[in-house]
Amino acid sequence: MTIDDVIRRALDAEAATVDVRPDALATIRARTGRRRARFAVKAWIGGGLAVAAAAATAAVFVLDAPPPAPPAPPATTTEPPASPERLLAVYYVGPDRGDRLVREFHRAAPATGAAADQVRAALGLMFAGVPADPDYASAWPAGVAVRGVTVTGDVATVDLGGATPPTPIAAQQLVWTVTAVSGLKGVRIGSGSVLHRAAAVETLAPVWLINPQHGDVVRTLKVHVAGFAGRCRLVIRTSAGRVVSDEQLTLSGGSPAQREAQLTAVVAPGDYVLTVTVDGGVDDHVVRVE
Repeated sequence: MTIDDVIRRALDAEAATVDVRPDALATIRARTGRRRARFAVKAWIGGGLAVAAAAATAAVFVLDAPPPAPPAPPATTTEPPASPERLLAVYYVGPDRGDRLVREFHRAAPATGAAADQVRAALGLMFAGVPADPDYASAWPAGVAVRGVTVTGDVATVDLGGATPPTPIAAQQLVWTVTAVSGLKGVRIGSGSVLHRAAAVETLAPVWLINPQHGDVVRTLKVHVAGFAGRCRLVIRTSAGRVVSDEQLTLSGGSPAQREAQLTAVVAPGDYVLTVTVDGGVDDHVVRVE
């Protein structure tokens, strides 16, 4: 029996008593890479003995290596994750006498996707009184703010710090905004009684431009109109006042709900004024086509 056989048998017997960790191979590679020079086999050792000595060194190394450090716990934060922006419907009083509502969509980032947080975000926009269309306005006085929103069943209770609607249309502005973004049926302001949407035909403007909104920049001029008449007139003018389209649109749908009409107008790039009218109502938006 050669010296190589003796060493090999001794190593086999010792290895049988060792439970090798699952990370042993990775540990060996990492440590031997760092200490290659330190554990180099001297040139005078014979070929077979050199192999055996290297194997012995590796076996001892696995046994003596310290256990790997436990993985660091994931970082934690007390701040909630950022909520993505949403398009929230906000109602304002329109240009006709100031006692009928119109709607705009605004981007906002509620704290969460919960109904209460969406209501709070939409009402914050409404009370700010900064609609995209300068012809629109809030029926509420400046300074009113939402202090809290709670939802019980299908009713949202809004805490305005004691503020109350100054007019019936102001109450409806809040009710239509809350129910639009939350899908709830009723709204309570403070400790008052539950309010519901009044009839659309008595509350909403006779006609308005749903799309595009005032100030929009679009590639294709797709016009969407809502109103209560059977027909409406849509006029498209350039910023210089030249008429490029004058159409009579048929509004489809059934009373008492709003009727609607849509039209795609082919126009050159530029700034345009869109005006839609019915008997007793008018709405206009300035848009840009690129």
